[in-house]
Amino acid sequence: MTSDTTAEDSDSISAAFRNGYERVFGKQWPIWVGGLLLGIGNVFLFAFDRPWTVSNGVRNWGDWIFNEIGVIQINVLPPNLFSSSVLCFGMIIGALVAALLGRQFQVRMAPARELFKGLFGGALMGIGAALAFGCNIGGFFSAISALSMAGVAMMFGLGIGAFVGLKLLVWEIEYLPATSWGAQKVPKVDNTSGASSKTQPIVGLVILILSIPMMLTYDAYDYPVSGGFLLFGLLIGIVMQRSRFCFVRAFRDPFMTGDAEATKAVVLAVIISVTGFTILKWTDLRSWDVAVQPGFWIGSLMGGIIFGIGMSFSGGCASGTIWRAGEGQVKLWDTLVTFALSTSYFRDWLVSSGLRSRLGEELFLPDLIGWKMALIIIIAIMFLWYLLAVWNGISKKLVVV
Repeated sequence: MTSDTTAEDSDSISAAFRNGYERVFGKQWPIWVGGLLLGIGNVFLFAFDRPWTVSNGVRNWGDWIFNEIGVIQINVLPPNLFSSSVLCFGMIIGALVAALLGRQFQVRMAPARELFKGLFGGALMGIGAALAFGCNIGGFFSAISALSMAGVAMMFGLGIGAFVGLKLLVWEIEYLPATSWGAQKVPKVDNTSGASSKTQPIVGLVILILSIPMMLTYDAYDYPVSGGFLLFGLLIGIVMQRSRFCFVRAFRDPFMTGDAEATKAVVLAVIISVTGFTILKWTDLRSWDVAVQPGFWIGSLMGGIIFGIGMSFSGGCASGTIWRAGEGQVKLWDTLVTFALSTSYFRDWLVSSGLRSRLGEELFLPDLIGWKMALIIIIAIMFLWYLLAVWNGISKKLVVV
């Protein structure tokens, strides 16, 4: 083999690597790919331990803060040990890594009015999650996948809340003038001092490599579940950031523009997830009552409405807030803070007042109509949502903007 041949082989390998890298991190993934991977990932997460949830982890942050300052006196696992919290940390790291590898990380400041809307939206999301026994993930996505009627109720609540929230935002644009408070010049943030477009992939790779010993450390200290959740969170954050997967868009965009791509992606994710969950439960590989939330129907519906309004104001649901915060959106950092504090405080109030037990009941669909019909009903609901979104994309009958 000549030196020229060796050089050509080296160049071809290098070109193939660059092309592969650009396909994965240089271009946005189709959102349906995100739905496919997240649906499969939720099934694997349930098989590993328990389904995906975000509000439990975020609430742990609020519990820990309130416990430290003496507002709430409860036994709280530190956020670095509570597995759902670790998964949320993993999502932030994953989104950060994906943004850096894609040369997209940037600290994005927002006007004062938008920052306030982020704080307000996060507070509403926390209240809604406490009422519904979960956010758009634990209360809807994983719950409906677990054949819980509470998930169906929250789905309708999220749709109503997204509609109301969008109408309020339209009212704001029409009737609230752009005052100096709301339209102030957004300060420019210098990102070159951290990682420039050339060095961002290097920084992202370093963070990715450093996350490996973090996972192994959990296993070494007898916290293997937390280590596994960190890995799942990392992968979920990467998938969501690269595909721009967003539950807010799934519920809001049909009313705003008629676009149905995000809705189709969520439908795909739910169909995959509910099929996998049904197999795991029907075969007794996992307990039937897991993720069957006790909020049907009042808590789930009302919580969904309040959560839907909140996510419209903040611009991100629970999972969307996490990954957008990871890629540098300051408004979503605000949302994350009030989301954590409000869901912790309001849930504690619901428990101490005795109201939490009155929000509804557990309703496991197979107990009513059997496994086969339960799966068919959930898939049918998703298919009808898909058809409605497609019809609206053509007719624009439900567009309110």
